[in-house]
Amino acid sequence: MSNILRNICNISRNIHFYKSNNGKNMFFNTVRCRVNVVNIRSHKIQGKKEPVEIIKWILLMIPVSSFGLGSWQVYRLQWKLQLIDMMQAKSNATPVDIPKDFTELDKMEYMPVKVKGEFIHEKEILIGPRALIEEQSPTARVGSLVSDPKKNQGWLVVTPFKLADSGEVILINRGWVHQSMKPKEKRQPSMITGPVELVGVVRLTEKRAPFMPKNHPEKDSWFYRDLEEMSEHIGCTPVWLDAKGIMDPPQGWPLPNQTRVTLRNEHLSYIITWYSLSAFTGVMWHRYFLRKLPLL
Repeated sequence: MSNILRNICNISRNIHFYKSNNGKNMFFNTVRCRVNVVNIRSHKIQGKKEPVEIIKWILLMIPVSSFGLGSWQVYRLQWKLQLIDMMQAKSNATPVDIPKDFTELDKMEYMPVKVKGEFIHEKEILIGPRALIEEQSPTARVGSLVSDPKKNQGWLVVTPFKLADSGEVILINRGWVHQSMKPKEKRQPSMITGPVELVGVVRLTEKRAPFMPKNHPEKDSWFYRDLEEMSEHIGCTPVWLDAKGIMDPPQGWPLPNQTRVTLRNEHLSYIITWYSLSAFTGVMWHRYFLRKLPLL
């Protein structure tokens, strides 16, 4: 009987121990599970925040970069205006004798030089169509392929010029004539012969502009100033001078002073574009990422 009671007590003690151990295991397992769930959720939240933060600072580069580009264009505008002023000062400088070494002319563009010699009118060529450059006009027109043919569309008269001292033949842009004066027979009084002394502005070769037709020497068709091509066709030295002279020559004579002392200058429009983009994207970035307002 005593053995039976002892066995019953052992069984009840084991059952109690099993229950207590199971309770502890269930408790620890429950706590561990909850901790893991919290960790998973926190990782998910951090994973969501990290890409947003990265995108936030990447997008900030748009207004910052736009502002930097606008500031760079301000500097470029000042530089371009100074360069144009320098070119105009060169073209209005006191004329000097043309150097005997023509390679020095590469450093003298827009500077006026004096020459003596004779024109070779039989080898004259015309470049155009070009618009008349009027220096005294408040809105000076510049040479262009697009112009009003009834008013100012015409041609540049380029005539070979034999220098008296060296015998070298160079090219002189005598000036502009109206479309109606293109035929030589209408300009006979202007084709002066004998020794001539004149002042011309040094010009270097010209690159073909986009969409401008190519020169066709075989057809005597010229659209832009290619000194190598012209000198090879005529048989002269690749030197070009824009003739300077009185603003109102006799009727039928080429109008001189056809030097375009200007450069392409679109920096102001670039400044407006970049600063506007910077301001717009900066406001949108502040609105969305700092004030947490929806984008428009």
